[in-house]
Amino acid sequence: MTQNICLFIDLDDTLFQTHRKNPAGMIPATHSAKTGKGSYMTQAQYLFFELFNESKKIKIIPTTARDYQQYHNTLLSTFPRIDTAILYFAGMILNHNAEEKQWQQHIQKAYQQIDLPISQLLIQVQNIISHHPQFIVYNVDDYYITVKAKAECPIAIREAFFSQLKTLKTSEYFIHQNDRALSLVPNFINKQYAVQYLIEKYQPELTIGIGDSLTDLSFMQQCDFQMFPSDTQIAKFFGCENPKLQLQ
Repeated sequence: MTQNICLFIDLDDTLFQTHRKNPAGMIPATHSAKTGKGSYMTQAQYLFFELFNESKKIKIIPTTARDYQQYHNTLLSTFPRIDTAILYFAGMILNHNAEEKQWQQHIQKAYQQIDLPISQLLIQVQNIISHHPQFIVYNVDDYYITVKAKAECPIAIREAFFSQLKTLKTSEYFIHQNDRALSLVPNFINKQYAVQYLIEKYQPELTIGIGDSLTDLSFMQQCDFQMFPSDTQIAKFFGCENPKLQLQ
């Protein structure tokens, strides 16, 4: 049966999350979940995913900021039917566990033309962070930079420091903040562009986009239908939180 439906789905905080974010998660979603420090699906998330996974018409395409190793740490990366994935905010497209060559060449060319390369931006960030032991900076495989606040860092200190990072002269980069992590990502690394590329490649009759954060909206808007979980950035932005039922 032809897969004539493409489902582009974000992973973290859309399909699963840590116990810190949702203690109701009971179904392991990553290999490291065995240690108690991984990510978990709630029963509702599991049933939601199975609705799509059970249909042979649907091509499920994880669309995530996760890097190569982090993606392969997810249990769904082992599912035989999931053979395509968008990683690194769209810096890489995997096809049968190999890089999509045409997309790879496109991205490499874009990095060669950037005025402020990742290596130089990293030095700027490291200079700012050097006197702030509550933060750690990561060069994510030369695709983008992430600064993460340690779990014990007070929210007020975290937000003040992230505000300082946002003043960097980085017109070639967009800033994505999600809870304790702030990422600086080149403007050409955008899930929207990878989704457009794959829609053109696969020519599906129906496309569905699912995400949780405001930065996911751009790729979701390329799709025929858009969905998001309750109690997420998008839900709060549109005033669609799931209120607690109260007896009057």
